[in-house]
Amino acid sequence: FGPRGPGGENLESGATVFFQVPADYDGSTPVKLSFTTASGKLIRSFTLHLKKKGKPEPLSSNPAVARKQREERSMAIEPGMNHFQWDLSYPEAVDVKGIFNSFFSAAVPVGPEVVPGTYDVTLTYGQTTQKQPFVVKLDPQLPTTQAELQQRFDLLMQIHDALNQLDTNLNQAIDARDALEKAVAGKTASGDQAQPALDRLNRDIDDLVDLKIQSGEGALVYPGRLRSWLTAIAAQVSQAFVPPTPAMVQVADGYIDDAGAGASRLESDVAAANKVLNR
Repeated sequence: FGPRGPGGENLESGATVFFQVPADYDGSTPVKLSFTTASGKLIRSFTLHLKKKGKPEPLSSNPAVARKQREERSMAIEPGMNHFQWDLSYPEAVDVKGIFNSFFSAAVPVGPEVVPGTYDVTLTYGQTTQKQPFVVKLDPQLPTTQAELQQRFDLLMQIHDALNQLDTNLNQAIDARDALEKAVAGKTASGDQAQPALDRLNRDIDDLVDLKIQSGEGALVYPGRLRSWLTAIAAQVSQAFVPPTPAMVQVADGYIDDAGAGASRLESDVAAANKVLNR
């Protein structure tokens, strides 16, 4: 276990899996690594692919894009012996279309790490599978208890689920807004009906996320929105392997409630927009 960096990358923790594929592996046979709890619940799976020849493209300056590029590289394998390092985290939440992720505005919605315990990794090669258990342990020098780590994990999962729902609804609202704007511009929808629905979408989207920010310094110019505060409290809770303070829990609970209310508003806005578009 270890802390995370500003781009959401886990700096010290991980589970390294060593495995071998046939010497004549050409990428045509599907290869997958799956990580599950001891009871068989899937945490995360990775579909591996044949490593491309040549120099990889440079990492993006956008932390979210760079993280995906690093993950893509980690899933590239070669014939023979390979290794894969899992950062012990659950999948990322859905991200918002067009958002610029940065540590100071809206960080990557990274999934929380698992708590210490026994887990399984399964390698699937075509129709063949091999499963191996492994144990995740906490540094014995840390005084944090298993129960305290569970508190931390539970709160991070609540934030993660709230982010996932909010971002999903934001993406639907952004799509509905785009469709309404095209309908109004093409005069395929009545302005008297479409404009109020479009105004509500603009208001509620902008109240939750600021898509004008397109650089790491954008947060210095524009005030924060709920979407950025959610990732900020997640970063605070996940910064160290200690239980969340009462203040952290109170702030997170408030943001989670606000996210639920915001997601509901967006759902109503999208329903109203679709009603206009389907007339």
